[in-house]
Amino acid sequence: MTARITSHWWLFLIRGILALALGLAFPWFPGAAIFTLAILFGAYCFADGVVAIVVAVRMQHADSAWGWLIVEGILGIVVGLITFFYPAVTILWLAYLLGAWALITGLLSIGSAIRLRRVVQHEWWWLLGGALSVVFGLVVFAAPIYGLLVIVWMVSIYALLAGIFFIGLAFRLRGHAGGAGDTASST
Repeated sequence: MTARITSHWWLFLIRGILALALGLAFPWFPGAAIFTLAILFGAYCFADGVVAIVVAVRMQHADSAWGWLIVEGILGIVVGLITFFYPAVTILWLAYLLGAWALITGLLSIGSAIRLRRVVQHEWWWLLGGALSVVFGLVVFAAPIYGLLVIVWMVSIYALLAGIFFIGLAFRLRGHAGGAGDTASST
């Protein structure tokens, strides 16, 4: 097995290079990155909707609430189609969703920090994290483009790190390619 993995080290190298390219391209072309993320989200919603309807139809004979799956599937298909035909609407709602998430989780963090201040030492870190999340949520609602740029940067940083890790793994596997072979088969 080891020999099989190490002989394909170059595939990990390609994955790493592609991830690095994505990580470098997103910040340079944020408009295209946001559009791409919206279209991928729409494609996911559409495919998920189709699968939900297929599951509901196949489960029709079972005594369960499969009707909700059809509603969920139709909703997914509708969201997918809206994304394809009106990507700007999806992009805007994606920003508002991010803002709402940040605001709600921030308020919950602040509430938890205040409630547990007798149990948790240095709860002010928790409080500050919650306050930062609330401020971020408010900024996103005031200027949704900033929230979208945060998403672009998060994906970019993830892709850069994944690229570095895959390239490191590729060179590590390449170093083992000429080694002893599959040690698991010799035991």
